[in-house]
Amino acid sequence: MKKSLFLAALLLFAVSGFADTIINNFNGYSDYWHPYGYPNTATYGELFTAPSGVSNLSSFGFYMGDSLGGGNILTGAYIATWNGSEAGTLLYDSGQINYDNVGNEFINVSNANVAVTPGSQYVMFLSISKYYGQSGGTTYVSQGGTNPNLNGFVYNNNSGDFNSLFTTAWSGPLTPDWAVNLDFNSGVPEPGSLVLMGSGVLGLAGMLRRKLF
Repeated sequence: MKKSLFLAALLLFAVSGFADTIINNFNGYSDYWHPYGYPNTATYGELFTAPSGVSNLSSFGFYMGDSLGGGNILTGAYIATWNGSEAGTLLYDSGQINYDNVGNEFINVSNANVAVTPGSQYVMFLSISKYYGQSGGTTYVSQGGTNPNLNGFVYNNNSGDFNSLFTTAWSGPLTPDWAVNLDFNSGVPEPGSLVLMGSGVLGLAGMLRRKLF
């Protein structure tokens, strides 16, 4: 019994051991772009290029700066393709996020699981458009360092018209980049995980053989 539990745990560990690629340009909280929120700029974004060897964006997030006041911010977090001047196809919508806007915080979007193509460009963005006028907070966002896969800060004064993000040109790309985090998964087990998985499978097969014979 103990041996079977051990082998099951070994298999679980091996399956979870997929190679990750993380892009993170956070250098400490540093106020820059502002003011994000109602009634000012409704949409802030960062362009990125999916790195080689990945197929899935598992999670992403944004580093916010000091609060400019006005209370909380009702926003959404999104991923879309980028056609060179505006968003193309919407790939991910987090639904409503109630950001408390106390300043110097990280907005994390876990379990996004967005299919991406290496070398293709996308935009990750926050927008209050779907919740325009429902909260009054405004904030800085934090600037980040440079990274070859991060391609500039963009924004759109689209107020409550979410659809215009896909039909009108955004402003930018500008520097500095927004401080962000992107966690990609290749969908392919690392070599060490393959060895563990093989060991687990062989071990379970041996146990089954002993029980049958």
